[in-house]
Amino acid sequence: MHLVEFSLTKPPNAPDVSADALLGALWAGCEHGDGVEHLRVHAARSGARGVAFLLAPSGASAIEQCRTMCLRALTRSGHLTGWALARPAAV
Repeated sequence: MHLVEFSLTKPPNAPDVSADALLGALWAGCEHGDGVEHLRVHAARSGARGVAFLLAPSGASAIEQCRTMCLRALTRSGHLTGWALARPAAV
């Protein structure tokens, strides 16, 4: 199990999104092969910060799995239009 920290940024004029909506969007972006066990997210005016607990063979794999899941969530969610992935990083 690996812990990966990530940050999402939002456009300056985008409406605020609740932590529950962010968490829902992230879970909707998960697929079976992503290895996501748990997600935690904190919403902020500038975007969000979160962590993902992932089953992965290595830290590098976990970072890539987190990146893929976050990008998929940003693409699929209408709540996150214009948002961007700032960083995933292994902890």
